Amino acid sequence: MSEIITSINEAFTAVLDGYIGLSSGLKGSLIITSFLMITTTMIGLKVKKMELSDVPSGITLMTVNFVDGINDMLKGFFKVHWRKFAPYLMTILLFLAFANTASLIGFTAPLSNISVALGFSLLAFLSIQFSALFIKSPKQRMKDLAEPHPAFLVINLVGEMSTPFAMGLRLFGNLLSGGIMALMVFGAVDIAADAMVDLFSGLLGDVAGGVVRFIGVGIGVFIHAIFDIFFGLVQAYVYFMLLTIFLSMAVED
Repeated sequence: MSEIITSINEAFTAVLDGYIGLSSGLKGSLIITSFLMITTTMIGLKVKKMELSDVPSGITLMTVNFVDGINDMLKGFFKVHWRKFAPYLMTILLFLAFANTASLIGFTAPLSNISVALGFSLLAFLSIQFSALFIKSPKQRMKDLAEPHPAFLVINLVGEMSTPFAMGLRLFGNLLSGGIMALMVFGAVDIAADAMVDLFSGLLGDVAGGVVRFIGVGIGVFIHAIFDIFFGLVQAYVYFMLLTIFLSMAVED
């Protein structure tokens, strides 16, 4: 019995050590994924227990409206197969929305890590190709890739691989550039505050430096609001729409 307990303890220790050794971006991905899994499961169980006569409210109402809105949108892209892709695409959209705004609560944005971004590129590529192969026949898929002439097969294959890769790098570049811009603003504020202290001696210099730092805090909040909320949510929506379009093009006739 003691050997079993020791083995379990060693296993947990190994898992924790491996988790702690991950980069901050990958840790953020794990935390966001766990949060979404728990939250969506709880909401799903609550919705499942509802009767048709019940009127949803609060987070349940928001969830129902969100799901209905996404389903209506997907029906415009997928003629037949929208039900098969709705859960997957909603998951991608939710994860990216939370991941791109994670820095607001102190986490490193996962997509600012190149490995996470490339993982999304690989996920997009595999989902597009396997969906086309399973919904259509492999023969039909090869025929589609050979359009408009078999000589274009290699070019089309390169395009199929480069598009998801570019989508992932687009996410990485936008989030990384937002972080760099914020750091540049904060650095400029520090330099300006120190310059004010050096320019005006004594109490006047301290007051001038404090005013500059106070203004810098307001600018920092504004910059974070733009890059973390607005740009982050926009990038999540753009990636979701691009993936939806490419999936619909791959599986629909």
